[in-house]
Amino acid sequence: MEKAELYEMFQKGLASVAGECCLASKADLAAVLVEIFRKKDTQEVAIVESPLLKDTGVVSALKAAGIKTDTDYIRKNAPDDKGGVTEADYGIANLGSLVQMKDNVDDRIVETVADVYVGIVKLSKIVDTFDTMIDIMAETKPFPKFAGIITGPSRTADIECVGTVGVHGPRQYSVVVVKDA
Repeated sequence: MEKAELYEMFQKGLASVAGECCLASKADLAAVLVEIFRKKDTQEVAIVESPLLKDTGVVSALKAAGIKTDTDYIRKNAPDDKGGVTEADYGIANLGSLVQMKDNVDDRIVETVADVYVGIVKLSKIVDTFDTMIDIMAETKPFPKFAGIITGPSRTADIECVGTVGVHGPRQYSVVVVKDA
């Protein structure tokens, strides 16, 4: 399947669970994140800096835009920050899901406690189906301490079947797919 088709499938899958998605070049990633957080009126963001996020100057762009950015002491700072950014290891196109396979607990904290979460995934790391992802996970050695599949904003319903968004995770969920070239 071509990259453009995978992106379109990913975008449709994410939209079906009330998530938002956009495609960006590496050069535009920082500006796209600034725009997302401005639109969502998010003034404080916890970021787990991956090499991609460091290389693209995300933290300095957010700070220049007047957005408070925490990159360390994540356990202490992330619960008070409204926004969060992490880079996912993979995306699953037909589900619009992100896949985290990490040993670092900071990624899990940011993904869970952020009210406005933005996941970053490289276009080359999007696979077509859950079955393909399971095959990749089965071949991963050593397997990380944590593997999670994140699909859209957090949703739950109480015993009276009243649906609520954002109780066990983000209320607003966006993904920026980054072109590899």
